[in-house]
Amino acid sequence: MQLTQVTVIDGRTAGISGDMLLGALIDAGAEVNAIQDILNLIPNHLPKCTGVKLTATEVKTHGFRSRKAELAIDEKAEETRAGELIQATERIARSGQLSNRAKAFASKAIQILTEVESQLHGSNISSTHLHEAGSADTLADILGTAAACDSLNLFAGDICSGPVAVGGGNITFSHGTLSVPAPAVLEIARQYHIPIVGGPVEVELATPTGVSMLASLVDKFVEVFPRLVPEKVGYGAGTRELTGAPNFLRVIIGSRESQRLDGDAVTVIETNVDDVSGEIIGSSLQRTLEAGAKDAWITAAQFKKNRPGYILHAICDTKDLEKISEVIIKETGTLGVRYQHWDRFVLPRESIVIKLNLEGKVFDVRVKLAKDQAGKLVRIKPEFEDLDSISRATSMPVREVSTLALAEATKSLEKEENGV
Repeated sequence: MQLTQVTVIDGRTAGISGDMLLGALIDAGAEVNAIQDILNLIPNHLPKCTGVKLTATEVKTHGFRSRKAELAIDEKAEETRAGELIQATERIARSGQLSNRAKAFASKAIQILTEVESQLHGSNISSTHLHEAGSADTLADILGTAAACDSLNLFAGDICSGPVAVGGGNITFSHGTLSVPAPAVLEIARQYHIPIVGGPVEVELATPTGVSMLASLVDKFVEVFPRLVPEKVGYGAGTRELTGAPNFLRVIIGSRESQRLDGDAVTVIETNVDDVSGEIIGSSLQRTLEAGAKDAWITAAQFKKNRPGYILHAICDTKDLEKISEVIIKETGTLGVRYQHWDRFVLPRESIVIKLNLEGKVFDVRVKLAKDQAGKLVRIKPEFEDLDSISRATSMPVREVSTLALAEATKSLEKEENGV
């Protein structure tokens, strides 16, 4: 049995910051000395910094033990341009003992952070002055995390994350007072499709550095905790003592049997209706599909007081849950819908277009191909709409057009495989 390593970064309770992620990785077993080795290079490439020292102390938050990563940094109080921070990161990554994946992570994280800051200020990267993000501890967080991930060999497996708590209330920084989340956090989440949730407390929980590292590190954001056997768990403590919640970030490292099929997560929506006509429920099904549902169907049912009715089901991406629910409620008049998140296995799919010559005319036919992870063809299916259109144009039965299209698709694929 072949196992795949899976790492989950869990910021749903108290968000994410650079020091929390670093602390969680150290608590999970990352070597402090290996991290310190890379931090020692920062003064060589960032002139305003003369020293960086990492300590990792066990602390308690709301009665739970966790690891607090603290950085003692000697640096001059002067602003740093975004371009300087990028160059310093890349030089340190190249000169240190980091893997190629770790170097790529560090470069991408600092690029995301500085690009967003530049966009928000309406300037180019070379001239953007960084304020809070320009401190040497930004470099230390990113490069230290790169070294910690190498120490735990995390880049060899899959890394995923659930929604990130951003907190609430207001935040005061160099540009004034704004509501949480900070503009940079919100922009990174928008650009990199990071799911965020408010609360559970009225303080800032997610920092721009933490979220930029998450955007660079994570392969997949999920709503449902992924299937794995937990082997290591690390808790990284934040700075504040929160009211009503432990202030830590969790990192869970485990393994699962390698999948022979691709997997993803979807949301299934359902509603019961017993007071609409067949025409209305049929129209509602069509509108649901047009709204972006991956699939939708109707089942007959018997409800209370022996009333016959229907259940309308729809499968959709989680991001489309609210949109499709609104369509179902509007079209059916139902008072509400229920939903649940499902994991599923799917075959990788692609689509090709073949040419079909019939009665002296050439028609385009879209053909769906399903393959397993080894690339073996499992199923070929021509698009019915194309078959139906050709059938009407030629007066041939759809089943005959389908047979000819399948034969032509098979022949075309064989030629491609043989390099003809």
